[in-house]
Amino acid sequence: MADERLESARVAKWPFLLGDISLLGAAGWVAWALHQGSLPWGTATVALVVGGVAAGAWVLATPFLRDQEAAASLYEQRGLADTLQQVRQIEAAATVIASGSSHIQSAHQALERARAASEEVAARFAEERRSLSEIHARTLDQERQTMRVELDKLRRGEEETIRVLCHLLDHNYAVFQAGQRSGQPALAQQLGQYRAACLDAVRRLGLAAHEARPGEAFDPSRHEAAEGHQAEPGGVVQGTVACGYTFRGVGIRPIIVALGPAEAAAEARPEPEAPAS
Repeated sequence: MADERLESARVAKWPFLLGDISLLGAAGWVAWALHQGSLPWGTATVALVVGGVAAGAWVLATPFLRDQEAAASLYEQRGLADTLQQVRQIEAAATVIASGSSHIQSAHQALERARAASEEVAARFAEERRSLSEIHARTLDQERQTMRVELDKLRRGEEETIRVLCHLLDHNYAVFQAGQRSGQPALAQQLGQYRAACLDAVRRLGLAAHEARPGEAFDPSRHEAAEGHQAEPGGVVQGTVACGYTFRGVGIRPIIVALGPAEAAAEARPEPEAPAS
């Protein structure tokens, strides 16, 4: 495109060449005439020759000068066009940069909003977790309190049940002893069987009854002197007043026994013995 514009801007040179040849021919003819003597020498003739040669040179150089001016103008226009294009590119780049800056600013604002939203969500989550922890702790405390109350109820109920069973077994033992002293073997046997059944039933619950044999030595860790009897060193068990009890291997009450001297205990041995538990 630039070369076509340069070719179209160039000046035709043949008219200038023709004029240059004419001027140089005229100057040559005048110089030849001076040399032949046809024209007199003088300032005018010399100036005519020099002026003709100078005019021919100027005429010959004129198209080239115009071509150079056109090329310079074209190159200047091209430079201006390139400069204008570069300016436009710079403006476009500046527009892109400004748009990118606005996008970056928008993205930064979006990130700030997202960060604020995430912090708010994190704060809400922490608050919910703290609230759930408090609710869980209160629930656990309530459950512990409820379980403690229920365990206390069960323990008291178990203790009351054991107390009632021991009371019933005491009466059962009293009836059994009365049957042994009644002098009726059949009645004594039936009461013995009944007492054995009762002892077997409570043994399944972990409750066991214990009796002391007449004549055995008094042991403070197992025996307790009945009312009206005083435990003395070397005392001997004369008989069982009330059975002792253990629940799951733990002592509840020692065997309440009647104490007496060894001779009284020996006399008491022939009495019928109760079934051993």
